Amino acid sequence: MLKLDHIVISSESLEDGQTFIEDRLGIKAETGGEHRLFGTHNKLISLGTSYLEVISIAPDLIAERTPRWFNLDNFTGYPRITNWVCSADFSRFVPRDLMPKIGDILDLSRGSLRWSLTVPKDGILPFEGFAPALIDWGPSKHPSKTLKENGCSLKKLIIKHKHANNLCSLLSGLLSDQRIEFAYTSGAGSYELWIETPTNGMVMIK
Repeated sequence: MLKLDHIVISSESLEDGQTFIEDRLGIKAETGGEHRLFGTHNKLISLGTSYLEVISIAPDLIAERTPRWFNLDNFTGYPRITNWVCSADFSRFVPRDLMPKIGDILDLSRGSLRWSLTVPKDGILPFEGFAPALIDWGPSKHPSKTLKENGCSLKKLIIKHKHANNLCSLLSGLLSDQRIEFAYTSGAGSYELWIETPTNGMVMIK
């Protein structure tokens, strides 16, 4: 079984991404840390059992592996949702059985956290990046359990793509979350995220 783990907002700079999300949610992002393998850094915001990750290339770090994850080498423009991540137990679930091109399982760490994540060699997940990355936190405490409770809750995530029906079919039976919807679009793929906040009410983020 798969479970929604977190949602990724990419940004050209961490400061821009932090401002983008804090202005919309009225919530201060918490410091995450650095990912030296990919030369990136992040900020986090709790959404209850999941969380938002704002990520960008860290200008002072030299990536040990490229292309970077989440196709960050090719990211330009305003901060926006670029990926979503689902948790799984890799001892019971083989990611490549779901999608052959979902990537290698990399064992990663940051501080006291240890996790395994699927990362394609070119940094681009299947369905032009709109398939979820898969993560296994193993014995590590999930970040949602250490982030500050802020009253924000995820109400709906809509994945819009020209092959949305195919992606939905692949995940059918594995991902049972009424908050996640798939919708066809003839144009470029996109995301639509709805979050209930304590100060700004219902907020939609793309």
